[in-house]
Amino acid sequence: MALTSDELVAISDLTKAVIADTGIVPDWVLPAEVRGSAAPINGIPYPQQTIDVFGGLLAGAWSLNFQNPLQRVVCDLEIFHGENSPVNAAPDLSALQLTVTGFDKAVIFCPAKTANDTAPANFFGLTVSGVTPVYKLGGKRRFLEQSGLVVIPLTLILLSTRALTSQETSRALSITLKRKNESQMTIAPVISGMVYSNPLPSARDIAQAS
Repeated sequence: MALTSDELVAISDLTKAVIADTGIVPDWVLPAEVRGSAAPINGIPYPQQTIDVFGGLLAGAWSLNFQNPLQRVVCDLEIFHGENSPVNAAPDLSALQLTVTGFDKAVIFCPAKTANDTAPANFFGLTVSGVTPVYKLGGKRRFLEQSGLVVIPLTLILLSTRALTSQETSRALSITLKRKNESQMTIAPVISGMVYSNPLPSARDIAQAS
């Protein structure tokens, strides 16, 4: 039986969610326009994806406070040494430090070099702290930029699988990538990219990170 006009409810009539602290990503939100109201969201349970810019110069950083810390975070980054690239040197990221907090699983995807290649023990020497990553084949290959200099893509998936404890009201998840010694400029890469976060990682995500 078709719905009649008196059975339909306008989105603008639904109860709106309230965020008391704009620095915290709420548990469930749906971005929507509400006519005649300045409220940015409706209280409809629906998973959201946030997209953030990461870096743009000598360091990259991302951090959000979550009421629901069960998150899948995907980093699609590029490391470009520019004019500070060592001449005729193999890709080496040992001068960089990747630090994460709030995550308990991580996967870094590495490009294969031969037809019978196996996953390497690290990603071009990149130091990772805060979590022990799993390295898997399937990452993007490094490529030449228009200037003829090499760009190294870094694809990273991070999982936060621990719910809030009774003592927590929110939890900060963060990622930083920068030089270990910030005073050295001999190797000073330009770090940029995007970070995508989705709530509620599934069993499929956890299996991939194992």
